[in-house]
Amino acid sequence: MSVVARIVVTQVVMSGIAVLAFFFIAPEQGRAATFAMASVVLPSAFYAWFVQRTFNATRLLLHGVWRVLLTAVLMAVCIIVFRVEPLGFFVTLGWVQLAYLAPGVLRWQSST
Repeated sequence: MSVVARIVVTQVVMSGIAVLAFFFIAPEQGRAATFAMASVVLPSAFYAWFVQRTFNATRLLLHGVWRVLLTAVLMAVCIIVFRVEPLGFFVTLGWVQLAYLAPGVLRWQSST
């Protein structure tokens, strides 16, 4: 499995844990966590799909920028249109961003 695909899988697992935890706290917090999950995982999944199909560095960089912009747009839509609860949304958003560290940590653990 590629590093990018591993990141997306880790994001799905981590955000799933956050969504379940926040639904136990309060349904509206769980809903906010679900929107945060979608805001991060959807652009990352699209980027992972694209990375598997090209080796052009310029296009990879451009699509990386689009991934960041799409994440920001989805966050803004969730906050403005759906009026999500800030606690569940931003905690989940921050928690899922830690998934970018997972491939390095997992590689380090497997090499020892």
